[in-house]
Amino acid sequence: MILASNKTFKMSRSWLFIFLAFFLGCASQPVLLDGLNQVGAPVCLEDQSNIPAFVRKFFATRDLATEEGRIDYLLQRIHDSKLTFIRNKVEYTSASAAEFFRWKLNRMEKRHHIKVKTAQDFVSHVTSGSRTSGRPYAIIFPDGSRRNLQNVLQNELEALESCLQQYPEDTSSKQAGIGDQSVSTTLKDSARAVQ
Repeated sequence: MILASNKTFKMSRSWLFIFLAFFLGCASQPVLLDGLNQVGAPVCLEDQSNIPAFVRKFFATRDLATEEGRIDYLLQRIHDSKLTFIRNKVEYTSASAAEFFRWKLNRMEKRHHIKVKTAQDFVSHVTSGSRTSGRPYAIIFPDGSRRNLQNVLQNELEALESCLQQYPEDTSSKQAGIGDQSVSTTLKDSARAVQ
């Protein structure tokens, strides 16, 4: 009788350990927030009031009229954010994250033959999460909150589109140059004025 109860006790302890390990492991993972703050406003990599100046500065050297330019813009926003990025439970600097996403973009196109044609494709396919683990990529903000990277970059892309709509002539008819290599002179001039 003592032997049977001792065996039951050992089994109960084993199940208790498994139960605690499972629930403590789940409880230790911080909540991953979406791309909205408490009042429902979109969260970007930095204060949204700084975005127009960043767009002008970026446009001074690169073309935002092309999808490739918009992808480069998002990568530069990641790089310059100085936030901590999380990939597969490991923390990375913003510079490392930008480098990784550029590598992943190239790898998807070359190895997996997935063509990322637009900045929206980049946000949806490249920055959504790990193809290996299935976990979403995250960002740690200065207040300690962790947010889904894909949602935040979607907000960044919408903020970029909003800025570009303020200068519609800059990305369409008044382009200097030929084909995809053209760059708007009006927005470039306004970017120089900001500097």
